[in-house]
Amino acid sequence: MGFSLKNFEVNNWTFESHKILKSVTMAVISDLHECEFGDGNRRLFAVLREQDPDFIVIAGDLITAKGGNCTATMDFLKRMSERWPVYYGVGNHERKVLDLEKFSEQKKRFVKGLQEAGVGLIRNEYIDIPESNIRITGLDLERYYYHKITRRPVSEKHLQELLGKADTSRYNVLLAHNPDHFEDYTAWNPDLILSGHVHGGIIRIAGHGVISPAYHIFPKYDAGLFEKNDVKMLLGRGIGSHSINMRLFNTPELLMVSLKPLMTGV
Repeated sequence: MGFSLKNFEVNNWTFESHKILKSVTMAVISDLHECEFGDGNRRLFAVLREQDPDFIVIAGDLITAKGGNCTATMDFLKRMSERWPVYYGVGNHERKVLDLEKFSEQKKRFVKGLQEAGVGLIRNEYIDIPESNIRITGLDLERYYYHKITRRPVSEKHLQELLGKADTSRYNVLLAHNPDHFEDYTAWNPDLILSGHVHGGIIRIAGHGVISPAYHIFPKYDAGLFEKNDVKMLLGRGIGSHSINMRLFNTPELLMVSLKPLMTGV
């Protein structure tokens, strides 16, 4: 599909590990940016209902920091939370709304929406799924690390200051919105990183993204699966858009991720 903002596709991924005790499936939504697929996101909700995940993960930027009215998106969040557990990781747009005075009115609506949905942001904290031996940790990096043009490294020391040390006896899923720091994240030893932010590179040519939000041309991390030192990063193309409302050869996507025990000796 070429130019598309009103449709999306579902892409399925499976990861196995001897650490995982019981299979789970999660829907991963990144970079919705208050976009709607049908009134109130009814089409997106219908697909989620068909997929019927065990829980939903938001990998940042459900909202857009524009000082506007995010009520419809927060209503959608509430509707999701009434049917599934929702684990909400922070993106740069949530961070802006929470940090900057100019977004104070949007912050009020955002915080009220979270309270009404019964959903808390995972800000340098974790959620355990004990029956599966899975831990979901949300990394909330300071806005300093979202600088345009220049990538500012995240030190292992700073990651440990924010997150503590990873419990490597568990299968660790790290929600880390900005994929530019993938190599830095690996020092924390997660098993799987879920990321977004790049929107697939806006325009994709021959399977490669053209430009990132940091204005990197043909960014190294644009979409798909990346791996280093046994750490995997699944980078979603995102399902929405903002500011530059275009996608070319870059269909919005909803990720369905299955985590399964590693079957040996079969």
